[in-house]
Amino acid sequence: MSAKLQQQPVYLLLLPVFFVLHGYVENLQYIHPADLVMPVFTYLSITIGIAFLCWLLFRDIHKSAMAAFVLMNFYFFFGALHTFLRVHEGTRRISSYTFLLLAFVTLFAVLLFYMKKNCRSYRELTVFLNVLFLIYIVVDTISLISNATTAQRNKLVVSSFIQKNPACDTCTRPDIYFLLMDEYASSTALKQLYHYDNSLDSFLLNNHFSIQKHSYSNYNYTPFSIASLLNMSYINGIKNKNAVDMDDFLACQLVIRNNEVIKTLSAKGYDIVNYSIFDLAGHPTIVPQSFLPSNTDLITRRTLFWNIRKDIGWRLVKWYPFKWIWKSDLMLNTISNEKLITLVKQSIREKPRSPRFIYAHFLMPHYPYYYNNKGRLKDISTIMDEMDHPAPKDYVEYLNYLPYVNSRIEDMITAIRHKEPSAVIILMGDHGFRGQVPHDYHFKNLNAVYFPDTDYRTLYDSISCVNQFRVIFNKLFKESLPLAKDTPVYLTKRQAYR
Repeated sequence: MSAKLQQQPVYLLLLPVFFVLHGYVENLQYIHPADLVMPVFTYLSITIGIAFLCWLLFRDIHKSAMAAFVLMNFYFFFGALHTFLRVHEGTRRISSYTFLLLAFVTLFAVLLFYMKKNCRSYRELTVFLNVLFLIYIVVDTISLISNATTAQRNKLVVSSFIQKNPACDTCTRPDIYFLLMDEYASSTALKQLYHYDNSLDSFLLNNHFSIQKHSYSNYNYTPFSIASLLNMSYINGIKNKNAVDMDDFLACQLVIRNNEVIKTLSAKGYDIVNYSIFDLAGHPTIVPQSFLPSNTDLITRRTLFWNIRKDIGWRLVKWYPFKWIWKSDLMLNTISNEKLITLVKQSIREKPRSPRFIYAHFLMPHYPYYYNNKGRLKDISTIMDEMDHPAPKDYVEYLNYLPYVNSRIEDMITAIRHKEPSAVIILMGDHGFRGQVPHDYHFKNLNAVYFPDTDYRTLYDSISCVNQFRVIFNKLFKESLPLAKDTPVYLTKRQAYR
């Protein structure tokens, strides 16, 4: 066995397997096992390709494997190194990409020169690394089996208060369109902050909507706000509201996936149509979202390429050959928005057998602010400059973006009202504008509801997200859900979280 371990640098193939396996073990709840095949195959192919190039230089399997191993280690674990250097005061100065990349290239060149000149066989080191990575993989496999057979409890929970009431025989069960506009502030907040008169209000009132002018979200970050909104409950288990981190954000996705609104509507015979950026139980998302890693992104986000792409990739979007790589990233949100708008319109023309709950989540007017106040798409350089160097008056481009956003909202609502006059429409922002404004305004969100009978007595002007669906379900299905206390909960990201 020892002879075989000396002869072949198996560790080079074990490295990418270990990297993917370890990432899967750490994020078991968030990744589907079938999705691991592609990253394993990709990383193995890259590793073998680099090893072959190194073999052309050394003509020695052990030296080429060692060189490829060093290079792939830097690639795989760059994110961990970069984060470690950034969060420690004594090493923060050397955490820049320029320094780290130049330092590695220099050291790697020195290593290649040294290995080329000396005649060392590296067989002993080969045995050590082979055994080491075999042990790593065995340990992770044991952890995987243990975690898979043990019920995984989410760190965040919501209070379950739903009671099973007798079915309502007289309830009509209309289609429900839930249109969520990310970071859309209430017109009251826009008026108070910027003396901005939002034309959307006139359109909504003319279409017999009820506008809750003093509505507010319960949390100032999207995953927390949506988790609370769709579960009609506050979130328990946040250890430190002043330092929420990636684990907290990811845990919100599980709370969103298995939410009470979907459970309630499914039990009442509703078909769930998911046009949102989040996975719902049995209804995965069909569009990517840019602000939170999901699935295998939780593994790949540690790599060198992912970190460059996230942190400085958008700065390179103006120049070739980087432009074609990162243009799709920069335009991701508006591409997804247009796709979802098209799908909402298509769903209106369908004639389903069962009532439907259509949840569409649009990443607008959240930045990037793709359109100007004339409704024209900005060029890439302008979008990039606004993101990379926000203006002191950061609200200007936000306000300029609103006319385009309003036109898309009006387009969808007009189509729904024309084709499905009996449908309920819920138009909301998940939170308010989070620019350079007092924290209170981070919560003040758009909130407008259309009921076909225009009876809005149960809706109250200062409703918060936690009570939104309680009131709606009480109205539509004659439930008796008690109302929770309306309270905003301000959260702050931990400094190391990006």
